[in-house]
Amino acid sequence: MTEGSRPIVLDTSVAVKWYVSEEFRDEALTLFDAMANGTIRGAAPSTIQPEFWNALWQKRRRGELSPEEARSIWGEFAEDPVSLYKPEDLMPRATEIADFGVIIYDALFISLAEAMDTIMATADDRLLRPLRETPFADLVRHIKSVDEFVKTV
Repeated sequence: MTEGSRPIVLDTSVAVKWYVSEEFRDEALTLFDAMANGTIRGAAPSTIQPEFWNALWQKRRRGELSPEEARSIWGEFAEDPVSLYKPEDLMPRATEIADFGVIIYDALFISLAEAMDTIMATADDRLLRPLRETPFADLVRHIKSVDEFVKTV
């Protein structure tokens, strides 16, 4: 990662798409490539790790991944160029953001985006809905529009 590159906060729903074929995978891979070449810096609360594993476990439970595939993906994810931040540092602001109808796990990502003066990329429409009429609406973008962010860097 390049020190002068612009940060972007990555939701777990985006990171999973780097490894699993889902809608908006191409857009997620565009972000991954931009991180790999130093155009942007990926960031997330460290809670992305258990959330990521839980997403893999859910896919495993539904028969979409074998145990070996899940472990292999986990190993690759652990090597990805995403800077992790302590949730306890983000909690005070995240609890305020949660008052707007967002679960605390998502509020941690939004809190980080706000602190870094950047955006959070997500593929989760359920997160975007409650934020529409809030002060945080501009901090969270759907992955389908993140190409614009990468191009403006």
